[in-house]
Amino acid sequence: MTTVERPAVNTTRVWLAAPLCRAPEPSDRPVVRDDLMRTWVPAVGAVYCSADGRHRATWQQLRVQHDLVEVRTR
Repeated sequence: MTTVERPAVNTTRVWLAAPLCRAPEPSDRPVVRDDLMRTWVPAVGAVYCSADGRHRATWQQLRVQHDLVEVRTR
């Protein structure tokens, strides 16, 4: 029997927009990108800021309004 090694599975997280967001904010507060291709970074407190600094939102606001994808840095 031959053993085949497989590459690690990509574990990028995705959060789909949901009108009733009951899932808590991830404890690690990841950088995320929305469906309008804006990058959101965690700021002081429970707020996220767009990378350009023009927009602010809580995690719950982002979840209700946008599909979110974790931005992975390697």
